[in-house]
Amino acid sequence: MKHLVFALIIAVALGMASAAFAADIVTCPTANQLKAGEVDVAGYYIFLDFPEPMLQYVRVQTLYVGVTDRLELDLHRYDLDRIAPETLWIASYKVHSEDAKMPDVVVGAKDLADRVGNPAMPRKTSYFVAAAKTLNLPAPGSPPDLPLYRLHLGVGTEDPSLLGEDRHDGAFGGIQVLVNSKIGVIALYDSADLITGVTYTPKPNWPTFKAGTFGDHTWVGINYTFGVK
Repeated sequence: MKHLVFALIIAVALGMASAAFAADIVTCPTANQLKAGEVDVAGYYIFLDFPEPMLQYVRVQTLYVGVTDRLELDLHRYDLDRIAPETLWIASYKVHSEDAKMPDVVVGAKDLADRVGNPAMPRKTSYFVAAAKTLNLPAPGSPPDLPLYRLHLGVGTEDPSLLGEDRHDGAFGGIQVLVNSKIGVIALYDSADLITGVTYTPKPNWPTFKAGTFGDHTWVGINYTFGVK
């Protein structure tokens, strides 16, 4: 559920793509990387499909900061039903920017800082390499040919930070589609669950509203991306 700001030349097209592809699935690393001075804030609510008295929900708040065009620092706060909230730190670095032939490539680490941890949120630093390629990236000076398709593929070490279930252990990935200027869809496999989502951005520079499935669970969310000087 990270952001896509890829090299579309026309400013309007860039705004459309970044909004519709923004922060779709917070639990799955991708090569969608913010640029220097960009900030994204988001909130998610996951309705857990567990019988009582097991956990019934997860609330997630995220902050993404583009430190440079290559370095991004993220903060994820997980607030699980009946469990004290905990905060995870994530860092990622873009080693290659997408061009006509090669994908965006990002390396990163999740859950960097020390924290208490508990059976529903065990603490273990995980590492990943993620790549993403826009299949029909417009040529410089050309308008976007909608829909836009972006493929994701990554490999990583186990991340048990959500519900104690190992994720990103081995290969993971999927596809994002910008259907039109307002609507995007996504399907990702995080090595444990299939995650789906639909995003809706009413107008450029507005928040993006989103909802979908997460394995047997369902989720809703909202995010907003802005620039700082």
